Amino acid sequence: MGSGVTPLNLERTTVDETPLLDAWRHAMEPEMRPMQIPGHKMRYARDAHGWAYDLIGDTVRDDIGLQGGADDNALSHDYLGQAERLWSRAVGADHCRFLVGGSSQGNIAAVGTVADQDVPIAIDRTSHRSTQAALVISGAVPVWIYPRLHPEFHIPIGMAPESIAAVTEEVNGFFATSPSYIGTLSDVQGLAAAAHARQQPLIVDQAWGAHLAFMPEGGAIRNGADLAVTSVHKALTGYSQTAVVAMRDGLVARGVVNRWVELTSTTSPSATLLASIDGTRAAMERDGRARLDLLCEAAAEARKALARVHGLIVLDDANAGCRVDPLKITLLLPGTGVDGVQLGNELFSLGYGPEVADHDTVVFTITVADEPEWVSDFTSLLIAMIERHRGDSRPMSPVAVWRVQPEVVVTPRQAFFSDRKRIRLRDAVGEVSAEQFCPYPPGVPLLAPGERVTQETVDAIHAAGRMGRVAYNSDPTLEMIEVIDSI
Repeated sequence: MGSGVTPLNLERTTVDETPLLDAWRHAMEPEMRPMQIPGHKMRYARDAHGWAYDLIGDTVRDDIGLQGGADDNALSHDYLGQAERLWSRAVGADHCRFLVGGSSQGNIAAVGTVADQDVPIAIDRTSHRSTQAALVISGAVPVWIYPRLHPEFHIPIGMAPESIAAVTEEVNGFFATSPSYIGTLSDVQGLAAAAHARQQPLIVDQAWGAHLAFMPEGGAIRNGADLAVTSVHKALTGYSQTAVVAMRDGLVARGVVNRWVELTSTTSPSATLLASIDGTRAAMERDGRARLDLLCEAAAEARKALARVHGLIVLDDANAGCRVDPLKITLLLPGTGVDGVQLGNELFSLGYGPEVADHDTVVFTITVADEPEWVSDFTSLLIAMIERHRGDSRPMSPVAVWRVQPEVVVTPRQAFFSDRKRIRLRDAVGEVSAEQFCPYPPGVPLLAPGERVTQETVDAIHAAGRMGRVAYNSDPTLEMIEVIDSI
């Protein structure tokens, strides 16, 4: 027996066509009481007297499953497929899949698509920790490509196309991160050309750059990437956890992408989350360009005002040595004497938490949900706070996570499944880590499974722990580490 969902007429050509979002709204209308999951039976949007409404009603009232909710159990209306095809068209892709496991799921699926057991794959070392998960699952051997670092600011300024040509191993593909966490952009066209000259695909983790696909320069796919992973919830308006993996036909196969997406997906996806991707795409196609123009202008004005603050460096195209995401505001504080951690904590107490704050750097993300007037007001507030906390100028301290050049002893998969022993981190120099130490944010590992522990790494982990959270390791106190018992 079907779910009671009536097929919709979704054969429209208007710019705001939203097949999955329409199906979700349609499912909200009737008094549906499915005799199947979800357990909350989709009652709480209408029934304030339902059991435990005071505890769960507000949190699940908009939750509708894809199967047996927005579509029937067989997904026979293909509302999700229609929405995915519309996204592909919007960003210049040949095929895409919507994800509810974030760009982490997308990175695992993308790497898995081109990786092979015990075969090298070249990966940007500033990549997100989810690429380590992809290496564990696929069994591929990482060949790390190190970022260019700014000679004065000591921050990553993108992966150079020349670094692809410099890889001597025969690899299955190349993986780059652009934009970086701090907003610096790689030359994706140049990277794609270099990868394609070797007849290999280019994957781009574009998690932080969903808006770029709707700007004149285009996103990673329009600039030649074969696979691109994009978070819809970071710079656009998707529900948390929403992302898309998109591809171009040629060097990667749709069937393999689909297989890896299915491998890493839940079998009970939320239509609510997925519909937010569909609605976001329609909004961006309708008037997103105008909205982005307004916000880019507001961000540019904010950078100008901040650049007038004595001693403050505001990252932009001119001083970074590469293009910078126009909606990212990255401040380098040493010349002001301000402690970025203290500044970030105060901003959090006011409800204005930054994207990331360490001793020297504070990063802010502007999105289409912000208003130009708010950006201006926030800039004034930020300038006043910097002046209030001003101290003596100091030299900039290089951030360890951008400078890691690990010794890979065994593959991440071998390390992950190895026999382990637990010892003190301070005594682990020379051992091979079986786990990951990852400052979050930015989510880039200082130490990954299969890498040699060095004194520099131990010092960097403890320093990162004093400033914030180091995640994904077995001991949150950072006193202990799990290492491979025997090689």
